[in-house]
Amino acid sequence: MVKMMLSAFNLHVPPKILFGPGKLNQLQEEITRLGNRPLLVSGSRSFNKSDSYKELQSTFAKLNLSVATAHIGSEPSPELIDEIVTTHQDSNRDMVIAIGGGSVLDAGKALSAMLVERGSVTRFLEGIGTQNPTGRKLPFIAVPTTSGTGSEATSNAVISSIGEDGFKKSLRHDSYIPELALVDPNLTLSCPKELTVACSMDCFTQLVEGYLSTHGSSITDALALDGIRVVHRSLLRVCTDGSIIEARTDLAYGALLSGIVLANAGLGTIHGFASAIGGYFTIPHGVVCGTLMATANKMTLNSLRSQGDKTNCLQKYTNIGRICSGEEKKTDTWFQDFFTEELELLTDELAIPKLGVFGVTTDDINKIVGQTGNKYNPVRLSGSELAELLESRM
Repeated sequence: MVKMMLSAFNLHVPPKILFGPGKLNQLQEEITRLGNRPLLVSGSRSFNKSDSYKELQSTFAKLNLSVATAHIGSEPSPELIDEIVTTHQDSNRDMVIAIGGGSVLDAGKALSAMLVERGSVTRFLEGIGTQNPTGRKLPFIAVPTTSGTGSEATSNAVISSIGEDGFKKSLRHDSYIPELALVDPNLTLSCPKELTVACSMDCFTQLVEGYLSTHGSSITDALALDGIRVVHRSLLRVCTDGSIIEARTDLAYGALLSGIVLANAGLGTIHGFASAIGGYFTIPHGVVCGTLMATANKMTLNSLRSQGDKTNCLQKYTNIGRICSGEEKKTDTWFQDFFTEELELLTDELAIPKLGVFGVTTDDINKIVGQTGNKYNPVRLSGSELAELLESRM
């Protein structure tokens, strides 16, 4: 018998996670544990009109909290973060609570840091900043109302400046992981169908890329596989009928796991594309992931077969195919092909738009490829392969 030894690993997770339908009711006791002058960061649409938001306001009133508010209507830009910091920097806020989608949570995470750091957030962004963040911040509670980015479990906040010279860069430090991730699937019931589809594909992509990552470990593999299992069984259901709480709970669980996995294992080529494209074009992050997922995995799988697999990722593709198919007595090749074919079916069934719908053209390919990383992808795709991949989804 061959003896197998587990590899060493580090694991960064939120100090406290509350998960399950109805958990929003426990927010009151968590707030009093952390402070009494919160900055509440929320989206500007559906959640603010919901009964849950009214209950939250009632909770604040009962606790006699001094609450300030900030609304995030799109992906946070450096200008927006700087403006909110300037508005509230002298109001003695002692914590930040973000309730919303991934952009809202990223904004809250950045604000919890920059209300302490002060100055422009651009100075601390990876790749363009001139300073490293100190890691000091206000206590931060993340409450997602979508199931996509897993930002409630990560240590980075994505900041975007969209345009000809645009970028999507992270403000990152290990200490930026929220003190509390409160995940109540009930809060996702009001999420519109189009957003649900995009978030679900983002979540699924993160789990798959995290599982295949060359930077993963035995524990991130286990978490990713469990996430893949529950997300795959409920993805179509939740995108067809968003009122099914069991399906919403599966996706919320998968998104939470995807955040933990990406924070510890990193991601691959699809998210490399998403970062580059998202800096140049106004396009939902989950749409980029969803529209590229089938083609990118097929290309990676074919490269592994032709170049030789030094990372055991062919076996991982087999494992994913076995989970998604529910079959047992098939060949490895059958399971691998089943998974990529399943992704193609999902892309068609969910009617995920192509990049051209958002103004991306073949003239933009070289610019995008030049900014795209595939650091932890199982194989290093060449520039021509990346260009071919993009062109296939124009």
